[in-house]
Amino acid sequence: MLKLPLKYYDESGRILPPSWLYWLLLLLCIDWIAFVFSLASRTQTTTLLAFFYPQRESLGVGLIASAPALVSLLLVSQRERLWKNSLTQWRRAIIPFAQIATLSLIVIQFYYSMHHHWRFELITGAKLLLYTIALYAVSSSRHVRWMVEDWAVLNTK
Repeated sequence: MLKLPLKYYDESGRILPPSWLYWLLLLLCIDWIAFVFSLASRTQTTTLLAFFYPQRESLGVGLIASAPALVSLLLVSQRERLWKNSLTQWRRAIIPFAQIATLSLIVIQFYYSMHHHWRFELITGAKLLLYTIALYAVSSSRHVRWMVEDWAVLNTK
């Protein structure tokens, strides 16, 4: 008996990642996305980085904190390539890396709140809410747990 509806399986019978997982990991990697897009515009790189990150250290801290989410996103998106090389142990890192990234980003938001003397800011509150929901979704999703378990066995079809 299948654990999920048929649409959540690929042609080899492996459980596909949920689409919300990609979007969630992309949102957690928003610092990397802003950094790459600012580098794409060579003439305005410093202007764009100064606009998105008025405090210089916030870019570096954000990049470091969201690096595990980027690794998790790369692992999920490159799974076929890893399977072709008979690698399966990487699958165990997907959930912990997403959780570590989310917890790091939550801690950073609390640090920024403390730095601003606990004044309410809408962006900080929205980020805290988003990161809390993300942590709950990644930690409690049966779909993601079953996906990681299912990826333990290589299907050679």
